[in-house]
Amino acid sequence: MPDVVLETDRVSLTFGATRAVDDVTVQVSAGEIVAVMGPSGSGKSTLLHLLAGLLRPESGSVSLLGERLDTRPERLRARARLEHLGFVFQFGDLVPELTVVENVELPLRLLGHSARAARERATAILDRLDIADEADRHLSEVSGGQAQRAAVARALVHDPAVVLADEPTGALDTVTGELVMEALVSAAADRGAAVVLVTHELRVASYAQRDVLIRDGRVVADPVPTAAPA
Repeated sequence: MPDVVLETDRVSLTFGATRAVDDVTVQVSAGEIVAVMGPSGSGKSTLLHLLAGLLRPESGSVSLLGERLDTRPERLRARARLEHLGFVFQFGDLVPELTVVENVELPLRLLGHSARAARERATAILDRLDIADEADRHLSEVSGGQAQRAAVARALVHDPAVVLADEPTGALDTVTGELVMEALVSAAADRGAAVVLVTHELRVASYAQRDVLIRDGRVVADPVPTAAPA
């Protein structure tokens, strides 16, 4: 795996008259935790969607594991997301019709793992995140914090190179949010995954090794990347 696992090179994207992302270059290294910060409407989430290949830049490039992502057809971008990226969103975006463990094993099943192997891996990571007791419950039967830890488990169960988290604690109280962040950071570190956090909360950003500050679609501060943790 290359040291730089995800990067943009001078990407720009316009919505109507608004330059949502303007000539942004960002690199994320293996094992690194990066917080993307800025005021509402600054372009944080748009940049995250560009990093995920959910949006294509008008100019510039996006590369995942050393290969261009933005130029691939949607089918191949979707496959790259499934294989190499994990996602945690503000409201979890889990499937309400499935149980907790079924949600967590879903990426593995889509990748072709057997039902038994997927269940074993999903159960193991739920245990790692202290919610194995909730495995057979539906989302309506668990708390917001438990559901968000299930979302963390789903994001990490297939050992992605990068986890992209968009306001992952925005719907949680402070104490529960800290528990979720500690679970996300420690579980990702165990697997060597990089984490990109989009947040406006300083307490969430405090878990990062580096802050990338965005204003009006442009990076206004990005310190030299720190070495990946041992």
